[in-house]
Amino acid sequence: MDPFTICTYNTRCFPWTDPAIKEIVGWLVKHSDIVALQEIWCRHAAWAAAFTAHGWHFLRPAREAHMASVFGSGLAVAWRSRDWQLSESRLYPYLQSSGIDMLVTKGWFHVVLRQRRTQRPLRILNTHMQADFDVAGEYFRYITEPIRIAQAQQLVAVERGLPPMPTLLLGDMNTEDCWFPGTVGWMRATHEHTFPESGQILDHCTTWTAGPPCEFVDHAVHPLMWSDHCAVTWRI
Repeated sequence: MDPFTICTYNTRCFPWTDPAIKEIVGWLVKHSDIVALQEIWCRHAAWAAAFTAHGWHFLRPAREAHMASVFGSGLAVAWRSRDWQLSESRLYPYLQSSGIDMLVTKGWFHVVLRQRRTQRPLRILNTHMQADFDVAGEYFRYITEPIRIAQAQQLVAVERGLPPMPTLLLGDMNTEDCWFPGTVGWMRATHEHTFPESGQILDHCTTWTAGPPCEFVDHAVHPLMWSDHCAVTWRI
C-alpha cells in the first residue's frame, strides 16, 4: 500500500454553532489524505460541498437510528477521490450509553476504502465513545469508564469476525486508556494533549492485529482554533 496520511478531528459542529467549514476543510485537505470526523451533527450539505470543491468525497452514515429525533452519530469520513474509492460502509450504534450521550447515536462508522493505484483495501473504524459528564466528570468517571469498556468490547466482537485486512481504529475515545483487545495500543510519538481543556490525550489511532498491520511513520498534534479538540495526523 502506498504511504498516506490519516487525520482524526472532532469538529464540534452543533446546530447552535457557526463553524468555519470552508476554512476547516481547507486545512484538512492540505494535511491529510483521509479524514475521520466526529461531532458533525448539522450542516452536512455544507461539509460535503466544501470537500467536493477540493476533489474529495465526504461520506456520513446513510441511516442513523437515534432517540427523540435529536441527533445522529455525528460521524463522517472524507478522502481524496483520486487516490481512494469506496467499497463499503456501515454504522454500528453502541448498545450502551449514558447521560446526554443517550440523545445521540454513539457508535462506530465502518468504512472500507480501496487504494486506486494498488487496489489494496483499508478498513477504517471511526468512533466517538461515551463522554464523561460535563458536571463533575472526574467524580462520575466510575460510571462512564465501564461504558467505554463495554463499547470497546462490542466493537471488537463485531469486527474480529470479519475478513482480515489492514484496519485502523481512530477517533475521539474520551479516554487515555486503550480498552480494545486485538489492537496494539495507541499510536503516538509525543505526549501532547489533544483536548486542551483537560490536558488529556483523548483522540487516538491504533492498528488491528487480526490483519496485515499498518506501519506508523510519523505523528503530529495540531492545535486549531475551530474546536475544543486538536486535529491529529498519522503518516502511514
